[in-house]
Amino acid sequence: MIALARRPDSPRLEKPTRRMKAASAKPRTERIEGIAEPRLPLEEAPKKRREARIVQRKEDEIDDNERNRRRLLSRYMQAEGRAAITREANTYFQGGFEFPREQEVQLKLLEHFDEARAAEALATLAELIDEEAPLQLPIFRQRVRRIEEHADDENLRETAARLRRRLPA
Repeated sequence: MIALARRPDSPRLEKPTRRMKAASAKPRTERIEGIAEPRLPLEEAPKKRREARIVQRKEDEIDDNERNRRRLLSRYMQAEGRAAITREANTYFQGGFEFPREQEVQLKLLEHFDEARAAEALATLAELIDEEAPLQLPIFRQRVRRIEEHADDENLRETAARLRRRLPA
């Protein structure tokens, strides 16, 4: 068996047929009473260039304060156990930062030894579950129940009980 191939720019050896011809770049024209009108697509409004550009900051451009906040928040989110969570949360607070209003962050703050911090987290979580469904429902229930059963402050226990009753079944 012999395979023949030609180079891309070499001329064809066979006579070109109608199917082999390339499509013309000119649009077809319609003749209406002897007047030729080209068939062109509908005129589109010229696209205006946007005046402002959105530019994202690169990681190199983040100031030291933001870099420190992210580092401390990352350490806090990776902490396991009440003692480690309390230690990392206190370090974060001592850095002069406020915890973000996110369920995961506030849920972890419920494990803090200081009941005042846990009360702040409960209040924030009560507002957050009005806006969106609880993300980690079993953990949410467990931590709220622990506060409800073991907190020293009566008001904190009642707040935890009300929040637990608001959770979906």
